[in-house]
Amino acid sequence: MNNYIDDNYYYDTFEGELIPQKEIDKYVALASREVRFRIFNKPITGYEIQVKNTTCRVAEILYNQSLKKERIDSILNGTEKIVTSEKVGDYSRNISAVSLADLEADYENTDNKITEEVEKELLFTGLLYSGVRDVR
Repeated sequence: MNNYIDDNYYYDTFEGELIPQKEIDKYVALASREVRFRIFNKPITGYEIQVKNTTCRVAEILYNQSLKKERIDSILNGTEKIVTSEKVGDYSRNISAVSLADLEADYENTDNKITEEVEKELLFTGLLYSGVRDVR
């Protein structure tokens, strides 16, 4: 299946900056698959821009979630520590405002974030309709 966007669309038209060039193809493919699934693989004629922009936003959600997953993994394997407070003599510091539980909860919320983004842009296009149309 073809992707809805390419790296030129993401960087030049959408003006995306979040996803690095070396990762863009992966996230474009994943996002296109997510959007295609949610619109039931319908033709996007007349809604190309909405679908392309939605695909860009979904790619960014997926990329952000992969960063969170990497951070969770590094915390769990001990390469990163969440220090909430530390005091040595008169010196003290607070480092993290996020907990592992917060990171995990946000990571697990990926599907809801994608659904919200797709619905926000495509709800009134008819692309999300899964029922049977009146054929009279």
